[in-house]
Amino acid sequence: MFDIDPDKPNTPGIARILGIFGMLSLICSIGSMLLAFSRYSWVNETYAIAGALAAFLFGTVMLGQAKTIELLAVISARVKSRFAMEHVVMAGSQPVAPKPAVSMTAQKDRVITIPEEEARKQGVTRAPRASL
Repeated sequence: MFDIDPDKPNTPGIARILGIFGMLSLICSIGSMLLAFSRYSWVNETYAIAGALAAFLFGTVMLGQAKTIELLAVISARVKSRFAMEHVVMAGSQPVAPKPAVSMTAQKDRVITIPEEEARKQGVTRAPRASL
């Protein structure tokens, strides 16, 4: 019933939002350009053209980011499915050796021994023993 297609994963929400706002910006840039050439008295042509160019650049950047995020989701899904398939094939062809058990014994402290002559040359003195 529910099938996950690694080539068409769910598009992340942020990519959909960026895509919608990018398309809206491109549509608004066309509207602003039409207003610039409409010769209405209340429209400043310079600002309308500058707004159209800014909206066009903003829209193309947003659409580019949306497509990049969408493709990153596709690549991530493909990589995950490829590694999953490789591990399934490897597990079927080779017997898996059991992992060694972890020992729970306490680790003993290290004891470093230095010959007495060497210790005297280096100026090392004996540490007092801790009483229990």
